[in-house]
Amino acid sequence: MSIIFQNSFQSLPRFFFEEIEPTPLRDASLLHVSSLRQELGLSEVPDHEFRTWLNGESRIEGDQRIATRYAGHQFGVWAGQLGDGRAVSLGEILSPEDTGADFGISRGIGRREVQVKGLGKTPFSRFGDGKAVLRSCIREYLCAEAMHALGIPTTRSLAILAGTGAVEREEVETEASVVRVFPSQVRFGHFEMAKHFDRKSELGALIEYTLTQIYPGHSVESMLAEVIDRTARMIALWQSVGFCHGVMNTDNMSILGLTLDYGPFGFMEDFNSQHICNLSDREGRYAYVRQPHVGMENLERLLVCFTDHVPRERLIALLETFPERYREHYLFVMRQKLGLVEARAGDAVFLQSLWSTLEQCRVDSTFFFRSLSRYESGKIGSMDSFFESYPVLREDASLVVRWLKEFDDRIKLEGSTDSARIEGMLQKNPKFVLKNPVAGAVIAATGFSEGTLIGECLRVLQSPFEEHPEMEGHPHFGFWARPLPEALKNRALSCSS
Repeated sequence: MSIIFQNSFQSLPRFFFEEIEPTPLRDASLLHVSSLRQELGLSEVPDHEFRTWLNGESRIEGDQRIATRYAGHQFGVWAGQLGDGRAVSLGEILSPEDTGADFGISRGIGRREVQVKGLGKTPFSRFGDGKAVLRSCIREYLCAEAMHALGIPTTRSLAILAGTGAVEREEVETEASVVRVFPSQVRFGHFEMAKHFDRKSELGALIEYTLTQIYPGHSVESMLAEVIDRTARMIALWQSVGFCHGVMNTDNMSILGLTLDYGPFGFMEDFNSQHICNLSDREGRYAYVRQPHVGMENLERLLVCFTDHVPRERLIALLETFPERYREHYLFVMRQKLGLVEARAGDAVFLQSLWSTLEQCRVDSTFFFRSLSRYESGKIGSMDSFFESYPVLREDASLVVRWLKEFDDRIKLEGSTDSARIEGMLQKNPKFVLKNPVAGAVIAATGFSEGTLIGECLRVLQSPFEEHPEMEGHPHFGFWARPLPEALKNRALSCSS
């Protein structure tokens, strides 16, 4: 076998990790395995050995079994030590040819860490059982790959395992685990752990590790500028597709700007700027409209950890770049969604008019943008597919028609052809995102050792800009690309999701 493990995280002081023994799932089976298996060189491992390795029953030479120690602010409040309470890292597989492109980041690190979530208690489980349930594992497995296909930086999914044991959540559910992959799992919370517990030597080692292993060639200050930029870009991309993370705690923020830790997430259906996807978020801290603001707050928590390494005034100046970096990324991606090439002074106001229109009309934003991707300037009839679903909005005085006239005026400033704009928009506006009822249909139909529907759903999510006519009339997904019935729209979920 030619699998080479680097396991660079173990070069850090033991303060940051503990070696653990996983608790394997009972009678574990592989429900689904993604194409990452081949990319990681794990296709060389026979199926039985692959399954038992992921389930913590066997070892591969050179691997590891560690859980990492970090801290964090949860819902804006200092929560103290947290850590990998139900995750075990099985090793960092060396991949010298990695460019970083398959994680939506611009620079590769040369390795991919394999981490399994759901294999029992760790020293950081606190009052938890360290287990995961099939429902939440399917959701994370599908959403990480969906986000990747949308061009949003994210962890990736390798496999789902299901066991026969029972796990108590709101009700008794089936145990499972999800295997995720990333270039590095270093989080804002790792820095907070060292800073807030006054471990200066350990913090210095973590900063040096991050500079050497993740951001080579950077100074501390330029590294922080890069983290700010990547975080701004990630959140701008979230906003553009109506994605709500739900738990933007600092311990869930990646130093690489990767979408991390999928819990009660949701893609909005009817656009609602105040949408809250997490039932535990009673005050709406992580509502859709607040995600950029929370991102900046979390970056402030991170920069506090560098007060002994960068002058305070420079840290403040760095933090103050976030709004503009976010604005630039957001305007860029939204122009792409609208087929616009030239930046105009009034674009922010123009976009606000669009979102306000969608909100007032209670319109499914994914469906609207996909319909708009076939709009011919000045021809309302080219939006027939949209108005057939929202016939009340077709009146001349409707807000949607008024905005389309604004769009006509903006298109004229470009001087581009409809055909070129439409071609570009169809590649930027997905027909399919992971709506909660879609994930629910997969979960409801997935039995023990049966992952067929997972594969069907994943195939669509991995090519969300294609038409997939076979989905029309599908027994489980026939509703997918259309606006949902009122009872299914914009549901909030619990943290156990």
